[in-house]
Amino acid sequence: MRIEKLRSLYIEHRTLPNYQHKNTGESEFSAKALQSFSKLPETQQSKVISSWKKALNKKNNETLTTDEFTELAKIRFMCQTNLYFLCHVLEKYNQVTVTTHEEICNKFFVQKDPNFLTFEKFANQYVELKERMLLTPRGAFKSSLNIADSVQWILCFPEITILILTGVFQLAKDFVGEAKQHFTLEETKDVDSKGKAIYGPRQVMDKETGEWSNSLFQMLFPEHCVPPTEGNALEFQSPAGGDDKEPTIRAASIEQALSGMHIGVLKFDDVVTNENCQTDDRIIKTNKQISINKALLNPFGFIDYVGTWYTDTDAYGIRVVAEEKYAKDNGIGEDIIGSVDSGKFNTEFYIKTYLRACWWPTDSAKQAGKIEEEMTKLDYVLFFPERLTYEFLKKELILDQTSGAGQFAIKYLNNPRKANTVKFPRELLVRRTIPHTQFPPQGVVVTVVDTAYSTKSWADFTVIMTALIFGGRFYIINMVRGRYNEYDLPKVIATTAYKWKPKRIAIEDSIGVKWMSRELRREMDNLKITIPIEFISLKHGSKLRSKQMKAKPVLRLLGDERMYFLNSCEGLEEIYSELEKFTGTSSDAHDDVVSGISLLVEQYGSYADMDSRMNSINQSYVSDQQSKAIHDQVYCLGKYAKYNESGILVDEHPTTQYALNQIAQYDNEPYIDPLADLS
Repeated sequence: MRIEKLRSLYIEHRTLPNYQHKNTGESEFSAKALQSFSKLPETQQSKVISSWKKALNKKNNETLTTDEFTELAKIRFMCQTNLYFLCHVLEKYNQVTVTTHEEICNKFFVQKDPNFLTFEKFANQYVELKERMLLTPRGAFKSSLNIADSVQWILCFPEITILILTGVFQLAKDFVGEAKQHFTLEETKDVDSKGKAIYGPRQVMDKETGEWSNSLFQMLFPEHCVPPTEGNALEFQSPAGGDDKEPTIRAASIEQALSGMHIGVLKFDDVVTNENCQTDDRIIKTNKQISINKALLNPFGFIDYVGTWYTDTDAYGIRVVAEEKYAKDNGIGEDIIGSVDSGKFNTEFYIKTYLRACWWPTDSAKQAGKIEEEMTKLDYVLFFPERLTYEFLKKELILDQTSGAGQFAIKYLNNPRKANTVKFPRELLVRRTIPHTQFPPQGVVVTVVDTAYSTKSWADFTVIMTALIFGGRFYIINMVRGRYNEYDLPKVIATTAYKWKPKRIAIEDSIGVKWMSRELRREMDNLKITIPIEFISLKHGSKLRSKQMKAKPVLRLLGDERMYFLNSCEGLEEIYSELEKFTGTSSDAHDDVVSGISLLVEQYGSYADMDSRMNSINQSYVSDQQSKAIHDQVYCLGKYAKYNESGILVDEHPTTQYALNQIAQYDNEPYIDPLADLS
């Protein structure tokens, strides 16, 4: 980076929206910058000035003008107090953007004040929460920002001690290696009088121009820089930090045994991995290690949690749940910005939390109640569009869905709950509700029963769902829902059947249900109707029976406009309410409505598909069914015909079927003459 570009960045970033000194006047800003510079010992001040002369191409015997010296102090002060600016000065992180990262840099991370004499004095007067948690998508530079924040702590308070804990040892090593690289000089072609190599600022390539130049960061802060021969791979000691026994920054794995350390800033970066969260025991062990290592922190210290959230019980998940629970228990939900499900979540109760998904629906998409299958590029707001593009994310989503890995919700949505969650937006349900004028005048009526015979208040409900199938679509026309004992349930089913006259009744074959068959037929006999009954086994305990597997076909049909609700449907508001609250997780209080509809789809889905294909190739099929029905009624055709093509009387009413069954029963009995004994 050339110095002209550095000056341009300074002007550009001086008034960023979340920068703590954006409204500070230039004279006051200069005074603060000069005060910060004056904290340096004279030897370090001389070293910095000498380095800056080289950056300005001034000879060593020349002196800096007042303006040049003030400029040096102000740029250094900006690096110490504006993390977004520092990311660009470090050059390795110059792909961060104002829209995506500036708030994280200058509002989420600690706003530091280098004019305090020591880190301890600054920490003791700090009144905001000292625990933070950053959860952003994979590839959004969260660990890079965490490294930059560590560098900024060092620039402000050289005596600071920072401990980085990761879930894997190699990650810890890489973290310190990258942080240390910013302060590590390069060997030049020159040698000193003793023939030893002379080290200078490392060469950095400008990614826009391809030009190589000296690291301006190292020329601004030479007091912290070291030759590559110093230190080891797991720690860095700043020469400006004094002779404290603790290194400036150290990294370790969460599994390592650590003791006797006194830490000012503790950073848990990717401490939860896909390996150490596979079992409950591993999660508990990792959480325990985190709790133990927190004891290394000084009472006035700061803690940052940065990483990927895998489950509600891991180190990140338990803190998200705690924030949600605190707000709910205290009735202060309005203090939460957004929600985990919405993709934007900010809280500051126990821990300052910043969570973002890779994308979230636009306001118009939410108002329209669009579901994932319906949404296009225009329906999403992208968190980091420059890197996590719609095309890239869509590809990752499709691959994840195809493999069934469920990792997209974890890596990119930052919400593992969505890996096993199905949502039914109320707006979508309303859009799929039609008046009777749009209801098809013909079709096949069927009824399904999802059984749960109990009158206990905690028990599930029995759901009796009745629908009409026509043109490959389901039209739900009635729902009866309640808690019934083994005596009332047969009568309720029979009464529903008498009202809607279905062609068939399918009943979930749960434990102890088949006993009901005889009672149900007896109730039908009392109502003088006969309807075929079948009991369906749904493989209890299998994956097919899981809540998510039950709900997804229903959501697909709603999204594809193959399922509708009649606006006069009994229990319609109950259907809306339960579907809207349904998540497909253990937190669902009831899933009876979903079970009932999924039973309907599973049992009659193939018939609906066949009906759709038959209608599409049937030459007699017409799109205007209402006109067709009027025509048939006038001329006694179709279902209004008195006789079918074979000359047999047409009457499919269940009462007629009952009467025919009775006649057939009497025909099979031998004739007995009541007066035979008188002859």
